[in-house]
Amino acid sequence: MLNLLRKEWIVTRWVHILGVVLGLSLIPMGLMMAKSAPFVAVFSQLIYSHMLFSTNRQTANSRPDNVLLNSLPLTRRQMVDGKYLFVLLSAVLYATYLCLLMAVVGVASFMPIMPMWAMLATLGLVYHLLLMPLSYINPRYGVLASSLIYLAILFVPQRFGKQINGEQMLAFLKRAVDALGGWAVPVVLGAGLLAIGLISLTVSRRVYARAEF
Repeated sequence: MLNLLRKEWIVTRWVHILGVVLGLSLIPMGLMMAKSAPFVAVFSQLIYSHMLFSTNRQTANSRPDNVLLNSLPLTRRQMVDGKYLFVLLSAVLYATYLCLLMAVVGVASFMPIMPMWAMLATLGLVYHLLLMPLSYINPRYGVLASSLIYLAILFVPQRFGKQINGEQMLAFLKRAVDALGGWAVPVVLGAGLLAIGLISLTVSRRVYARAEF
């Protein structure tokens, strides 16, 4: 499994470097306009997830990559599991990185960091869990879904911002973070993520097991 994770890192390392650079924008933004930092963090997590998925999906079911992998002493289930483990770890670790930066610039003074971390991690996890099976079923579906989400990331906030101002958006984020600060919402959210994850992984395993290269 460690070798599979190392392989995924080699293929996608430029994405993580760009993600680190993108996250650093939280520092000047937080120092000048601390209340804008949560929006930048959410945007950064979504962009990072999009870049990672766009790079990763190209090798999820492509012939050259899989012809090589199937010549190694690995089962197809292990290959799917390794890819899932890598993207999910990346989503959680990037959320941790963003929250550390927000703690440095003082976001914790008006918004709790741990619930914010839970929200960012959930965004990344849901993104990959919903789109990964599409890459195994047909890479074109993954391309289409990822492109639609990317366009939504770029244009929906602009449309949304014409009707709702920054204070209202910040209030919405605060309500979401406050909900994650209790115990009921995190338990339900965790159960939902577990169910989505099992379904997503099962579909990907079955499709990849039947694939021909």
